[in-house]
Amino acid sequence: MEKMVLRIFQREIERQSNFAIIAMEQIKSGLANDNLDLVWYAIQNFLVAVGNISKIFWPPKSMYQKRGEELRKGLSIKDDSPIRPRNFRNHFEHFDERLEKWATSSKRHGFADSNIGPSDMIAGIDPEDFLRNFDPTSWTLTFRGDRYELKPIIKAIYDLYPKVSAEANKPW
Repeated sequence: MEKMVLRIFQREIERQSNFAIIAMEQIKSGLANDNLDLVWYAIQNFLVAVGNISKIFWPPKSMYQKRGEELRKGLSIKDDSPIRPRNFRNHFEHFDERLEKWATSSKRHGFADSNIGPSDMIAGIDPEDFLRNFDPTSWTLTFRGDRYELKPIIKAIYDLYPKVSAEANKPW
């Protein structure tokens, strides 16, 4: 890849990493101030930023795979990085589809959404009837029984940010 193009991609990774860090700080602020809208706004932004990084490193289109490989190699990003999965970003981005699926597949039509607390805090609701749930004690998101641990992703972003900043600011 041409150096100029490489640096542009690295700068975008740097920007999205910074956005993820800002979103994480907003989650903390929202929790501290009991501002649940800020918590969910920040979680969604965190997922989008991490998803954008994931798409740069692991492009969905095969024609861009070489670019992703080169960027990962240059920043020592392994294929099993916690940044890679995009399923939770997809749960939030395609919430309308997930809601339709819930409506047609839920056995008892219990419904809990946008909760903050342990996923077992509401008795009598099946795990697949919990849509968006955030447990601030473990920093875990759940969506219809699917779990997403945020701590390993946060660590990976904090590890990535100084590396990509150093590379992105090298001359073209």
